[in-house]
Amino acid sequence: MKKVVIIGGGPAGRVTVHTLHAAKEEFDITLIKDEEINVNRCAVPYGIIDKKPVDKFCIPNSLVTDFGAKLVIDKATKINTKENFVLTENGDRYDYDYLLLATGSKPIIPLIEGVNLGNITTVRSKQDMERLREFAKRYKKCVIVGGGYIGVEVAVVLKKLGLDVTIVEMLEHILLATLDDDFAIEVENHLKEKGINVVTGDKVIAFEGDESVKKVVLESGEKIDTDFVVISVGVVPNVELAEKSKIKVSKLGIKTDEYLRTNIENIFAAGDCAEKKSFITKRTIRGEFGTNAVFMGRVVGANIAGKNVKFPGVINANVSTVFEYSFGSAGLIEKAVKNEGIDVVVGESEVMDMYPMMDGVSKIKTKLVFERSTGKLIGGTVLRKGHCVAANIDFISFAIQKSATIDEILLHQYSTHPELAAKPSDNIYVFAARDALKKI
Repeated sequence: MKKVVIIGGGPAGRVTVHTLHAAKEEFDITLIKDEEINVNRCAVPYGIIDKKPVDKFCIPNSLVTDFGAKLVIDKATKINTKENFVLTENGDRYDYDYLLLATGSKPIIPLIEGVNLGNITTVRSKQDMERLREFAKRYKKCVIVGGGYIGVEVAVVLKKLGLDVTIVEMLEHILLATLDDDFAIEVENHLKEKGINVVTGDKVIAFEGDESVKKVVLESGEKIDTDFVVISVGVVPNVELAEKSKIKVSKLGIKTDEYLRTNIENIFAAGDCAEKKSFITKRTIRGEFGTNAVFMGRVVGANIAGKNVKFPGVINANVSTVFEYSFGSAGLIEKAVKNEGIDVVVGESEVMDMYPMMDGVSKIKTKLVFERSTGKLIGGTVLRKGHCVAANIDFISFAIQKSATIDEILLHQYSTHPELAAKPSDNIYVFAARDALKKI
C-alpha cells in the first residue's frame, strides 16, 4: 500500500484526503498539522458575534479521520527528499511514497513602530477569533489596518455590534484587489453611510500606547484614538519548510508544474502555499482563496491516484457582502486586463432584480470583460442589493471556464419570476453582452 503524507490541515489537505478515500486504490494516509483545531478562516469575521459557540466556526478533525487518514498534531520540521521521509518537532518520522505540501499562508505583520503592543491582532486563527470576541465586548473603538475583504467584513461586524470603527487603507480605495474603482467606490460610500470611517490613500506609520495600543498614527500626521487594532493587510505563502528542503519556491509560493508536482516528482504542493497560474493568461497570479485550495486538492488527489489530471489555473471567483449589498468578481477585472496588456471590450448593464412593479426592487450593476479578438469572456463583476451575488459570479466563472463568447451569452436562456428575477426581456448578462457588442 502506497504511503501518502500531507503537511497541512486546510482545505487542500482535507480535500486530497477525501479524493484518495474515494479512489479505487487504497492508500496509507497521514496528515500532519500544527494546529490542534483549525478555524474556518473565511468565517472568522462572522464568529466575532458570540451568538454561536466558537466550535461552530471550527473544522472538525473528523473530516480527516473519518476518511481513512491518520491525524498527527505536530509540526513538520524537515523533509528528506532523498530517502522520502518527514521529521517532526516531537522527533517522529513519517515515510512516504507521495508527499503533499499544503502548508497554507500566514498573515503579513507590517514592520510598524509599536506593532508588538497589546490589543493588536490579526484575523486568522481560532485564538484570533476568541480575542476579537473579547475585544468587541470590552471596548468601544477599533481601527482596522487594511481594506480588503477580511478587513471590511470585520469592520461591518464590529459596527453592527455598536463599535466606533475606522478602516485605514493605503491605496486610493478599498477592495481594489478584486474590484474596479467604480464598484469599490460604491461599496466605500455604503460603508460611510452606515457610519464606518474609511480613510484611504494614507498609511499607518506607528502605534502608540503604554502596554496596549491607544493611538494609530498616519503618514498624513493624523492620529486616531482606539482601544484595539485589527491588522488585515494580506498573507504570504508559508514556504519555509519547502525552501529548506531544496524545493523550488518564488515570492508567490512553491513552484509546480501543470500537474501540481514540485521540482521533486513525488512531492506536490496545493493551496495558499503553492504558486497559481491564471486560467486566462497562464501567468503566475495571486489567488489565496479557499476554493482554489479545494480545486487544487482534487487535482493532487487524482494525480496521486494515477490519473494525470492537469490543473487549468485559477479564475479567482470571489464574493463578499457589506450590510445590504453583496458583490464579487471572477477572472480578470477591467483594471487587471489593462495591466496585462490585453485588448478587450467591456460591456456594462444595470438591470432590476425583480419586475419593476414589485416592492423593494433594486438595480444589479454588472460589468463583463471580453477579449476583443476572440469575443471570449475573460472577466466579470457584479454589485447588487441582497445576498444573492454568489450565483451571478458562479455563472460568470463557469462561462469563462467554458470559453463562452459574446454571441453565446446573447443566446443564454434564463428563468424569470416577478419576485426572483428581472422581467423576461431583461437579463444582466445579455444586456452587458449587448453593450459590449456595440463597442466592437
